[in-house]
Amino acid sequence: MARGRYTDRTLERVCPDSSLMLDAFAVVEYGLEQAITRRGEVPACSAGCDHCCCQPIPATPLELLVLEAYVRHALSPEQRRSQQRAFILFLGGRESLKHPCPFLCGGRCMVYPVRPIACRQYVAFGRPCLPGEDPTTSRPHDMLIPEYAFMHAALERTLPWYRERYALPAHMPQEKVQDFFRRVTTIVQAAPWGQWFALA
Repeated sequence: MARGRYTDRTLERVCPDSSLMLDAFAVVEYGLEQAITRRGEVPACSAGCDHCCCQPIPATPLELLVLEAYVRHALSPEQRRSQQRAFILFLGGRESLKHPCPFLCGGRCMVYPVRPIACRQYVAFGRPCLPGEDPTTSRPHDMLIPEYAFMHAALERTLPWYRERYALPAHMPQEKVQDFFRRVTTIVQAAPWGQWFALA
């Protein structure tokens, strides 16, 4: 059984649109718990295991909006300044995509409760990942394959937000939903976090 939906009243007050994303995260988490239970193994992922944070991380526009809102309200000014300095040090135009997630600090995720769906679904079994390893190619049998039905259901929960901003029909077949999200997804490292960390 899923642990339940993450609740952050301040986040949902300062960013009302975050409610849709938090609902979507809960759907994804439930699907992952089901998939892990069926597999019958304990994931090798644990706190401090951060090699998956050192690759391009896909995120949708609403996920980025929620991340920005979380940075504004949950990280202290000192944390934001520290991360801004770290981000600017490795920011190099397009080269920034090769660097760790800007929210990785001391081997831990500073935005764990609102981390993107891609992060949630990146689950390895057998052993922790090695530095620089891409287990999806080196040992794909050790990677969790989530059921797409939960991912699709989660993304559909966020469609009302996108319908307000994009010319989307009221009803979309599953393949059109997939295509839309592929088109609007970007990489976390490509967002202007250097500016957003500086926000008060």
